[in-house]
Amino acid sequence: MLDRINPLPFDGTRDLEAEATLPLTQVALRRLRDDIICGKLKPGMRLRVGKLRELYGIGASPLREALSRLVPSGFVVSHDRRGFTVAPISLREFRELTDVRKLLEKEAARLSLAEGDDAWESHVVAALHRVMKLRSSSAGKMTPAMKEWEDLNEAFQETLVSGCSSVWLLNFRRAAYFYAKRYLRVCLSGVAMRDLQKDQRAMADAAIARDITKLQNLIENQLERAYRKIEASGKLK
Repeated sequence: MLDRINPLPFDGTRDLEAEATLPLTQVALRRLRDDIICGKLKPGMRLRVGKLRELYGIGASPLREALSRLVPSGFVVSHDRRGFTVAPISLREFRELTDVRKLLEKEAARLSLAEGDDAWESHVVAALHRVMKLRSSSAGKMTPAMKEWEDLNEAFQETLVSGCSSVWLLNFRRAAYFYAKRYLRVCLSGVAMRDLQKDQRAMADAAIARDITKLQNLIENQLERAYRKIEASGKLK
């Protein structure tokens, strides 16, 4: 059976104990993808293996293999024999990504509400409780408060769709979720946690009530607002 995609950190922190058990290529892939998503490796940046060796302390062969593996996922561009660059980002691509995420998120939510049992409901309530315990504030860049919010928000979103039994759908959904994180990190300087907590409560209430129409509307509106904020930022063409 296809495994679900493992979550990755987005603030540059590393699970060193976990990495110690991984092949060097996998360690390199995790670190490269993390740094692309968080914006440390900027769109269009040339990825020179020599400099990456100094940055990560990993040999050239694992780095080249990791870069090659990141090409199909859309994070890295291969230029034949001229090496690799960080994939560019654009408003057009984010428009397409947002529309695809709407389809994936809403279908995963529909199946989760149809298949989720009492245990799933209790997990949703618990995930919401952890989100709501955060002190409402506005956090810019990757402060400790923002990092905690990202972790809890990701856990809540995962829990919301965890009743869905389609592994392929959940894998595609999660891949799109991670790719969208790159846009949010690069283009937005901060978020208002109070507004996001309000969204999460409304989503949890709709999920528990098995009101799929309301939940899908909430998902649609939240994703569209994120697109509009990035559009208004003027950072993408």
